[in-house]
Amino acid sequence: MKLCRYAIVLLLVAAMVVSCAPAATPTPVPQPTKAQAQPTAAPPTTVPPTAAPTAKPQPPIKIGMLNDVSAGLVTYAVMAQRGFELGLDYATKGTRKVAGRDIQLIIKDDEGKADVAVTRARELIEKDGADILTGLQSSAVALAAMAVPKEYKKLLVITTAAADQITGANFNRYTFRTGSTAYQDALAGAKFAARTLGKKFVYFAPDNAWGKDQIAAWKKLVEAEGATSLAEIVAPADTTDFTPYLQKVLAANGEVLFIAWAGVGGVQLFQQCQDLGVTAKMKVTTGIVDNAALAATGTAMIGFKGMQKYHYTFPKNPVNDWLVAEHQKRYNAPPDLFTDTAFAAAQAIVAALEKSGGNTDAEVLIPILEGMCWDAPKGQMCFRKEDHQALQPMYAAEVTKGPDGKPLPVKVAEISKEDTAPPITVPKQ
Repeated sequence: MKLCRYAIVLLLVAAMVVSCAPAATPTPVPQPTKAQAQPTAAPPTTVPPTAAPTAKPQPPIKIGMLNDVSAGLVTYAVMAQRGFELGLDYATKGTRKVAGRDIQLIIKDDEGKADVAVTRARELIEKDGADILTGLQSSAVALAAMAVPKEYKKLLVITTAAADQITGANFNRYTFRTGSTAYQDALAGAKFAARTLGKKFVYFAPDNAWGKDQIAAWKKLVEAEGATSLAEIVAPADTTDFTPYLQKVLAANGEVLFIAWAGVGGVQLFQQCQDLGVTAKMKVTTGIVDNAALAATGTAMIGFKGMQKYHYTFPKNPVNDWLVAEHQKRYNAPPDLFTDTAFAAAQAIVAALEKSGGNTDAEVLIPILEGMCWDAPKGQMCFRKEDHQALQPMYAAEVTKGPDGKPLPVKVAEISKEDTAPPITVPKQ
C-alpha cells in the first residue's frame, strides 16, 4: 500500500516537471519552393561558330601595252617599257597595287605595222582581259590602233607617237596622250630657229604622217616669223642612204635645214650631212636624238641647235631625281628621250584609278583625267579637256662637245607648257 502511494507520488512529480518546462520549438518541415527565374544559357550546339566573312580578293587591273618590240622603233619601245614600269613603281610606292588591286602589265609586239597593232589590241582586250591600253611608238600604227579601244570603250594612253591627228583630226574621247605632238615640238624649236639661225628654210622628213605634220607645223611657225620656205623633201622611213635626198637639199640653196627623223637611219643621216658638206653650207636644226644615237653620230651633230623633248640632265625636281637614280640603278644607264612620257602615262593612270577607287570603266576614268594635272619628270603636265593632249614643258638645246669629247646636249632654254600648247584641232562633234 505504501509502495503504491509512493509510485503515484513519483508520477505526479514527473508530470509537474514536464508541465513546467518550456515548450520545445517545433522543427519546420521542408517545403518545396519555386525556383527563381534565371537567364537561360544558349543550348550547346555541335555547329562551330561562324567566322567573320573574308573579303573576296579583287581581280588584278590589267594594262595592255602595245610596243614596237621587233621593228624600226624598238629603241623607243625599250624606253617606253622601262619608263612605264618605273612610273608604276613610283606612283604605287613599289607595291604595284592601286585601290587594293594588283596591277598586271601585259606587253605585245605591234611589229611597227598598223594591221598587226589592230589585231594585238583586240587580243589584249578580248583574250587577255586588258582594262586599259597604253604604249605605241609609230604614229601610223597609233592612228590605226586607237580605233580598237574606242570600239570596246576602253581607255588608251599613248606614250610616244607624235602625229598631230591623234589628238586632232582623228580624236576620240577614249584616247589620251602624254607624248608631245609634232606641233608642240615645232613650237619649242621653230621660233628659236627662225629668230637665230636664218630666214631661208628647207625641210626634210620621213614620208609618213608624223614627218608631214612636222614639216607643216614648222612651215607655219617660221613663216609667221618672216622666214621663207624653199623646199620640202621627204624620204621613205626605212631609208639608210640619204645621198639623193641631201643633194636635193643642197640644190635648194637654203640657209637653214630642218630635219625631222626618227628611228632607223638616223645615225647615217647625220653622218652623211657632214660627209656631203650640208653642215658646212647650212645651219642644221632638228630634234636632238636619243642618247645612243647621239653618241653614235660621233662629231656629226656637234654644233646642232634644236628642240629637245627631254634630257635627263635638264629638269630639276624630285620626280626626275628619282627617275634618274632608279633608272641608273636598274639598267646601268640614264633615262632616255621617251622614258619620261611613258613614266608620266603610268603616273596618270594610277592617279585616275586611285580617284575611281579601282574602277577601270573608261566612262568613269575619262572625266577624272580631263583637266588633271600632275608632277611628271619634266615638271607639271596637264591633260587638256578639249583634246586630251598633255601640255608639258619643252626645251631648246645645243649639241656641244663634252669633257670626254663626245656630243653632249646643253639646255639653252626651257619653254613652258603654256608656250608650247598646240592649237586645238578637234573636229566639231
